Amino acid sequence: MKDTIVQFVCFATNLELDEFTVEWDRYNQKLAGQKEEPVLLQKTAKAKNKFNFISKYEWPVSDFNFTVINDRISKYLPEHRVKILQAGGYTALEQIKKHIVDHNSTKLIAFISHQENDIDFYRDLPLYSSLNTFQAYYESCAYGYVLEFFVPEVNAEELLLLLNQRHTAEAGIYKEALVPQI
Repeated sequence: MKDTIVQFVCFATNLELDEFTVEWDRYNQKLAGQKEEPVLLQKTAKAKNKFNFISKYEWPVSDFNFTVINDRISKYLPEHRVKILQAGGYTALEQIKKHIVDHNSTKLIAFISHQENDIDFYRDLPLYSSLNTFQAYYESCAYGYVLEFFVPEVNAEELLLLLNQRHTAEAGIYKEALVPQI
């Protein structure tokens, strides 16, 4: 995983999944050449953050699509009511497993500001089973870190509350979106 860049693209929209996936499919066609199918995450009803959807792409370092990162970091498609934020490319820093991850675990994604200087705060949080930490690969990334917490569903809202109390984090609860075939 060290030879991989994980690219996060965030979408703020009021579109429902079926309407949004049409636009998302167009966006993905611009990224032709990716080796893996991207993962589309959809915000759950419990989350109150601004990103309704997040795409997660994995690229070998040698094949990373630099044209995407050089595009404007944020753009708005008014005709489609979608704001796109290219969070940037991140490398896997570490994976912490406290407990066995249950198949019914909930995923919390936290985007951590460049101003954060205490990453141990997040590692030391209670309630999660596993934590994937991604560090910005480029200075131009929108965030310093992206954290993926895997949490038992009963603890998800409490962990989200702890994350949202930190002013350097923007977090939400996500699930993998069931993308309709277009």
